[in-house]
Amino acid sequence: MKRIMVTAFFFTLALPAFAQDCSRILGSQKADTASVKQAEDAWDEAFLHGNAEYLQCLLTPDYASVSPKGSHGKDWELEHASKNKGSSAPVPEFPGMTFQVHGTTAIARLFHQASADGKQPASYAADVFTFQDGAWHAVYSQHTNVEARAK
Repeated sequence: MKRIMVTAFFFTLALPAFAQDCSRILGSQKADTASVKQAEDAWDEAFLHGNAEYLQCLLTPDYASVSPKGSHGKDWELEHASKNKGSSAPVPEFPGMTFQVHGTTAIARLFHQASADGKQPASYAADVFTFQDGAWHAVYSQHTNVEARAK
């Protein structure tokens, strides 16, 4: 019983240290559109270059992403990002992304044109964030294909 109490004590001491570390990792932010854009850009960079530490702090424990290919959560993001560790692939630009902030909630939205070769359909994407503990955290992502309309 004493061992359990000691373990629980050290665990509660580690929680503020983890939160403090996430403050350092996520950087100084405000509940504004510039900080949401910063978080969105850093997310792309972290995923493409395997920075799981950043993603661990950015994504809420119940983060979910839904797309035509199915759904996944935080563990999938961390696992797939770790496969990119050490990559120097360029981070793509996403012109036309819009950001809305409503109090402690933000949405980043983007329309992707269909690829010229037709392999990638047009799609909408949205990331939902919440502002907690001085930083934006990703809660949910939605990716929806847009079917071409006959004229």
